Amino acid sequence: MPRLEPRLWLTGALAAAWFTLPLGFSVLLFARIADVTDWLRGHGSSGAAVGAAAFAVAAGLGLMPTYAQAILMGWVFGTAVGSGVSVTGYVGGALIGWSVSRLVAGDAVRRFIDGHRTWGVVRAALVDASVPRTMGLVALLRFPPNSPFAFTNLVLAATGVRFAPMIVGSVVGMMPRTVFACWVGAQGAATGATDLGDLMKKQGPMAVVGGVVLLVAALWVMQQIGNRALKSAGLR
Repeated sequence: MPRLEPRLWLTGALAAAWFTLPLGFSVLLFARIADVTDWLRGHGSSGAAVGAAAFAVAAGLGLMPTYAQAILMGWVFGTAVGSGVSVTGYVGGALIGWSVSRLVAGDAVRRFIDGHRTWGVVRAALVDASVPRTMGLVALLRFPPNSPFAFTNLVLAATGVRFAPMIVGSVVGMMPRTVFACWVGAQGAATGATDLGDLMKKQGPMAVVGGVVLLVAALWVMQQIGNRALKSAGLR
């Protein structure tokens, strides 16, 4: 068995961390959503800028998933402003995540992939295509709701996707699910609830469960659309 480069081990460890950490921190976020809301609103007119900066750092370092933060921004700022804050946040997060990934992975992953013919073909289809096609493929990878933001940053950077197509494709691909998540958060805040427990009390268990079912159904539809598009593009 050939010896793996140290950078491959480091990249694997980073991938594992970025796959597991966001879920735990998202649970913590929703458990403390009232405190976080008070903290952001306490910054007054600069609250949106603080929210975008915090979003970028948390997403870029793989600590928090973008969907959880988008729901929070919708909860705090409403759909329109929350969407703007979230888009700014994940653009900054993509910059941070891509930079960290390039620093950790270097060219080790690209060399490893190119050493396997089938994997190399897939990488070439993503990286060596024209700029518009690369943007489109990145957008497709970002579109499904279950596309892990930090992990995808790592994959794109490690396989050699250039920065500009990555950013543009990320903005386009993530926009629909981000706006939807902000809308969900805004709808929850519109009830006057201060946190999820208060929301349950105000709306009743059945209303909350029904809302969750509709949310899951909408996300499932988006997931199916994304999967079919990726399959058509030869990435699934």
